Amino acid sequence: MAQTQVQTQVQTQAMVLARDAHGRRVIAGACSLALAAGIAVGRSVSDALALESRLLVIPADPAADQLALAGLANWCRRYTPQVALDPMGGSVGDGGLWLDVTGCAHLFGGEAALLADLVNRLSSLGWTARAALADTPGAAWAVARFGSLATRVIEPAGQQAALARLPLAALRLPAAAVEGLERVGLRHVEALIPVARSPLTARFGPAVALRLDQALGLAPEPISPRVPVFPHRVRLSLPEPIATTDDVARATQRLLARLIERLEREQRGARRLRLAFYRVDGTVRQLTIGTSRASRDAAALFRLFAEHFDRLDPGFGIDVVTLEAMVLDTTSPTQANLGHSGLSGAATATALSDLTDRLANRLGAKAITRPVARQSHVPERAEAWAPVDRLREKPWSVKAPGSAAVIPGPIRPVRLLHRPEPIEAMALLPNHPPARFRWRGAEVRIGRATGPERLAPEWWRDPTRHATRDYFRVEDVEGRRYWLFCEGLVERGDAPVWYLHGLFA
Repeated sequence: MAQTQVQTQVQTQAMVLARDAHGRRVIAGACSLALAAGIAVGRSVSDALALESRLLVIPADPAADQLALAGLANWCRRYTPQVALDPMGGSVGDGGLWLDVTGCAHLFGGEAALLADLVNRLSSLGWTARAALADTPGAAWAVARFGSLATRVIEPAGQQAALARLPLAALRLPAAAVEGLERVGLRHVEALIPVARSPLTARFGPAVALRLDQALGLAPEPISPRVPVFPHRVRLSLPEPIATTDDVARATQRLLARLIERLEREQRGARRLRLAFYRVDGTVRQLTIGTSRASRDAAALFRLFAEHFDRLDPGFGIDVVTLEAMVLDTTSPTQANLGHSGLSGAATATALSDLTDRLANRLGAKAITRPVARQSHVPERAEAWAPVDRLREKPWSVKAPGSAAVIPGPIRPVRLLHRPEPIEAMALLPNHPPARFRWRGAEVRIGRATGPERLAPEWWRDPTRHATRDYFRVEDVEGRRYWLFCEGLVERGDAPVWYLHGLFA
């Protein structure tokens, strides 16, 4: 496994970063010019100004440093999708990035060419970088920060020789452990290698033996990428930066064709895709689309991306484009329409899905919704609006007691009012359907009625309402049918209130 450790540092002139500590201002970071002038991290600002009167002192802003480093990490994904922030960075005003370039070096002409391209591009962006590539993260970290060369590729299984003359601090050890080892005469890594691990751990703690074994490849050290790594990823490196919409469209079509070819072999389709454009100024622009069904239609997917090209800012040019399938689903072959004109059921569903996808990607996935059934006996809660890209839910049904038969849900009116509307009703007896009622100023005489259908309240959802409802399906003398309910039970001493809740066809 090839691990690359990159140490970055912005350097324009002699300057330091200052922070408040114990009532005085101390140096939190220094550029290379300041370090060359003898200014060390941890010294007071007054001592630093005594050494260099023209020193530029800038207040430290750790949050801004982390934000800038995160942006640089996104840009470094042009080399590999596995990029992580180095938690050990920032001790001397610098920042570190881990790049796992296993299987990626051949895209750049080899490991040395990849390392040179990385450092040269960082230099053109105003960063001073030191980089090393090794089999283990620990060896790459040590050589990048303590090696004599700005860039170095350590040969396979050559980490012991590369680490031999480096100080013990190169093993990322605690300061107390380094001081204790130096007091017994162990000052370089080569002196620590032949020492038995048991007495080393007993005297200096487990961190010393662990870091040494990790650097030598005797113990694993996994790296967690900043963003999830998706295996279905295609990359296009451009010989010259592009900036026009037509060039962006052609690059997108090429990547889609390559990705679709792979998905066809696996009988899978894409549900969510991300297109990343790496600009020459070190920034990244991304476009993400989603589909309501698994798709391998390159033309339809391209149309979804193309709707966003007008707001894509290429800057001074784009030199690398990547396409990732973030969500996949299995697909099955569909029968073509044969023997008659017009759209088949499958073709109609496909056309509707394409329209839905275009609207959702143009207006936002949450702007396009559809009703879905929810398991609730209360009619106004039995339906909810969900984003259209959610998988279709199964209709609500229950099993009969002691039987495997499925009982369909209760009959409901075609039109359900948004809120039940109060009515004036007159019933001959309690718990009976009304003989007539008044709704919206009109009087309705009942000819036939069925019911009641009693629905108990969902007290665990709304503890302020505990009224039971008795629903009736009624038909007036002219054949119009209504869905009424009486809220409250007379036998419990409630004052019944009538409502109209829906209309049947």
